[in-house]
Amino acid sequence: MSLEDAEIRLKKCLEEIIEIIEKTNVEQSSYTNSRDKFDSNKQIMETLTIQLNNKLKSSLDALSLKYRQYFLDFFSDYNYDYKKGIFNETIKKYIIKQLSNDLSAIINSFDAFQAAFNGNLLLVKNFVEKHPKYKDKSGIWDTTLLYSSSRNNHIDIVKYLIEQGKCDVNVQNRTHNQNLSKDLRISPTSGSTALHAACYYGHLDIVRYLIDNRADYFIKNDAQETPIYNGLLRYNIKEFFEDFLIFNYSNSNKNIPQSTILESNELIFDSIWEYKSIYSDQWILFDDYQSNQMQQSFSSQINKKHFNKDLVMNIDNHLYNISLIQFLCTQTSNSSNDEHLWIRCRGSSIENFNFYSKWQIMFNRHVSIKPNKSVSLEVFHIKNNSNDHIQIKLNHWYYLNDNINQQLDNTSNYRRKYLYIYLTFINNDLFQFNLKTFSFSNNDSTIQGFIRWIPTFISNDNPTIIDNFQPLTNLNILPLFRAYSREPSSTNDHIHQSTTTITNQYLDINNNGNESVSMVVCFGDLIAETSDVIVVCWSSKYLLEMIYECGGSSVRTAVNNQIEKKSKKLLTSVKSDGDIKSKRIYFIYWQPESQIDAVKKSLENLISIAMETAHHDDYKSIAFPAIGCGDYQYPIPIIAQIMVNKVHQEQILHKISVSFIIQSTKKETFYHFDKQINLLNQSASVDSLSKIVQNGLIQIEKGDITKQKVDVIVVSSSSDYLRQIVIMEGGEQVYESYERESITSPNSILISTPPGNLSCKRIFFLKWMPDENENILRQSIADFIWNVIQNVLAYKFDSIAFPPIGCAHHNISTSIIIQTLINQLIYQIKNRNLSLTVKFVILPDQKEIYQEFYQHLLECEQDIEPATNDDKVPSTWESAAGNTFRFIVPFKLDEYKTIADEFYRAMKGKIKKIIQIERIQNERWYFQYLAHKKDFFKRLNKNTEKRLYHGCPNNAIDSIIDDCFNRSFAGLHGTSYGIGVYFSSDATYSHQFAKPNSNGERSMFIARVLIGKTTLGNSSMKTRPPGFDTTTDGNHIFVTYHDAQAYAEYLITYK
Repeated sequence: MSLEDAEIRLKKCLEEIIEIIEKTNVEQSSYTNSRDKFDSNKQIMETLTIQLNNKLKSSLDALSLKYRQYFLDFFSDYNYDYKKGIFNETIKKYIIKQLSNDLSAIINSFDAFQAAFNGNLLLVKNFVEKHPKYKDKSGIWDTTLLYSSSRNNHIDIVKYLIEQGKCDVNVQNRTHNQNLSKDLRISPTSGSTALHAACYYGHLDIVRYLIDNRADYFIKNDAQETPIYNGLLRYNIKEFFEDFLIFNYSNSNKNIPQSTILESNELIFDSIWEYKSIYSDQWILFDDYQSNQMQQSFSSQINKKHFNKDLVMNIDNHLYNISLIQFLCTQTSNSSNDEHLWIRCRGSSIENFNFYSKWQIMFNRHVSIKPNKSVSLEVFHIKNNSNDHIQIKLNHWYYLNDNINQQLDNTSNYRRKYLYIYLTFINNDLFQFNLKTFSFSNNDSTIQGFIRWIPTFISNDNPTIIDNFQPLTNLNILPLFRAYSREPSSTNDHIHQSTTTITNQYLDINNNGNESVSMVVCFGDLIAETSDVIVVCWSSKYLLEMIYECGGSSVRTAVNNQIEKKSKKLLTSVKSDGDIKSKRIYFIYWQPESQIDAVKKSLENLISIAMETAHHDDYKSIAFPAIGCGDYQYPIPIIAQIMVNKVHQEQILHKISVSFIIQSTKKETFYHFDKQINLLNQSASVDSLSKIVQNGLIQIEKGDITKQKVDVIVVSSSSDYLRQIVIMEGGEQVYESYERESITSPNSILISTPPGNLSCKRIFFLKWMPDENENILRQSIADFIWNVIQNVLAYKFDSIAFPPIGCAHHNISTSIIIQTLINQLIYQIKNRNLSLTVKFVILPDQKEIYQEFYQHLLECEQDIEPATNDDKVPSTWESAAGNTFRFIVPFKLDEYKTIADEFYRAMKGKIKKIIQIERIQNERWYFQYLAHKKDFFKRLNKNTEKRLYHGCPNNAIDSIIDDCFNRSFAGLHGTSYGIGVYFSSDATYSHQFAKPNSNGERSMFIARVLIGKTTLGNSSMKTRPPGFDTTTDGNHIFVTYHDAQAYAEYLITYK
């Protein structure tokens, strides 16, 4: 039988089936009675099934093997068994319209796939628009539309399919059946992509276009050939890749790379070590012996637990100490002006040493900046999401932000020579980064510089990432090595697997048993995954299509029911059948969100439900896809962090091994899941964690709070049990002091007692209870921390120990409590520049709580926005009637005590007594200020609020309280630094403007002021200079120019 006859027969068969279906639709419309309609519809569908059985039985045997198989591959979606010659179940009424449409798509596909081959864009476009389901499927000749158009150099069709048709650029051809006849019109390589075809046939424009649209040039077809390999015989393609890729650094070997660095799964020595004077622009090669010394210094540390971070080396006849942490050489004597040298390693840190690194840039030329010989060793940071221009200093290193780091890592992993980035912090200029020469420049070369990576280090004792340029005197550090399995992959799946198995010892502690569980990330697909359970989201069209295609009747029934009923049930458990290897499938309803915070919450809920259900069902392993990393395009590093951390938290509760299954083309996704698991593994058996915050230190540790040797122990009323334990351990002195204060000051927020038998200096008992409302909860924690800090300062203490307050309450988010506690402490330490040591002490059996604290401290950013509640006033405010704005603060309250103590100290003996302290409760003004504060933080990415003083005459008080610090007060405190409203951090300065009344009483406001960006002021400034928010004397005076930029929090009347 000729190919043309076979095609005609298949089309005729399909048309006859469509005709049978359409007649069925006409007949069923004549029934109106509901019961009769139900019975007749049931009979109609049974009759239709029998008709199709008979038709298929008589038609399929008449088709050639190829055409019959093509048809059966399609009809397997509808549960047809060719061997038996029947459908395994009666065809459902709701699928017959789709069935008819799909049959029409097969008929139309013959012309459409030939059109892609021949270059008929209009026909291809009509087919894709009418049958979008088929845009990525293989046609009768086992090729995709994208492959065929790329093979024959039809770039207009290729662009349409990618840009408008939204085809997967890395979709692979169907596996070729070797038993087919050889007289085929098109014989593509099985499993090849469009890039394979374009490379093989030498179509350079299409090669460039596909790669620009993220085509994978390392993806392998069934013959284990990459697109690069396919293009070797084409001179133009070979020349393109030789310029496009980095084959090596250290020698002239030009072997074509066959995989990404992360997939290669082996270490090689391919790097160039260089140094340069901090005053020079010239990089000089180390000699071979020196390069080998540094190479071996890292390579020899891979399996050790101690890192030798320093070397001594003779360079240009001078001895230098070499820091392998800072990549800096320092001359051992100061006999030369050129006593410091920067070093760098051109090559991949993963490929050479198997550890992660951070990228830095150095500007050595800028058309607007004159060279300056006064160079320092200071290193600067370019913040995440910063659109602000940075102040460029030549010959200084700048840490790049996370986004650019990620792009450079990906470029290096894919062995690319060039990366092009628009740098928002430098006029949004386009820059070329050359990863072969480790240099960068803009288009016109008016801005140029160098790049380098430096190793990412963690503390071996408290595994958190450290700053390479902080003092490291007593820290035992290691590079952050990438852990992966070196076991050979399956010959069928070619899966590269990264496995991090958490140790038995760690899990014994956390699970009270002897079972070890693992967390792994690997390339593969969920269909072939042998975990007990696989998780599939209803929102994933790609996965649902795969599951439906490979599953049996149970799976298809579940999918069909979901399509019919559109159920929003959180989890549907279905027994696996067909070709699916797992025991069970959990179909989960997951709704994508627009805000990343909502995404985090929904993903954590999804993982929790899935793992709790698996635990209840007595399963031991479960596999997840990388949810949200496909069509929804959420940030992959964030998704990886959320999923890995949440899974680890659940593994503490449930002994379930977890696999993350990543599509083979998603190398970037694999990289970030691997990185998160590796970082998690570093913390496996750690009982404490420390983080330096400016001049302070925050610690998490397992232990007993009553045994802490700190200045003050904090106890909250949320745990009556802990209160009793502390009093009992403290003994009679603590008991009597607490009882006495409770009777004399029953409304006091804080009771301070001596330590009794404990090792601390004081014990603070604070009134605080968690609230189910998240906004109220956050604000109450902020107030709690503020009260603690105020009293710590009043006592001049330096160290505090907290228990995990509120974390034992049901229906209260432990995560919110812990996150807010840590964030507020960071905010207080940074905002007030405090030298405090703060401990959170968690009992050894509170494993889940410890893990939450550990993860939050590990991940938290230090530029924290204070917890402000835009819908709520401070918890200290009283209920007000009418337009009352002034409320006397009772002297018995801790609120009064902390303010008074601070004011007495600030006035330095210039005060006899405080008459009263009033709290200002002007809601309109307060909410205007909060809105301004939120805007400042969003714009500056840091909190610039200060508590400052403002002295004024008695007749101005009411005007300020009613109408803010408006511009009518400008000039009253002078105009030396601008014509605005003056505030000072020096109370004695503001005292000069607090004029006494007839009774000799003076008034001074304590105000919350947003200083923003400051600049030195002068008497000519009537408004703030462009780009700045306040003017200053450079010391204690700040001048504002906007009414809502300050809020009068308290009014102190004194003599």
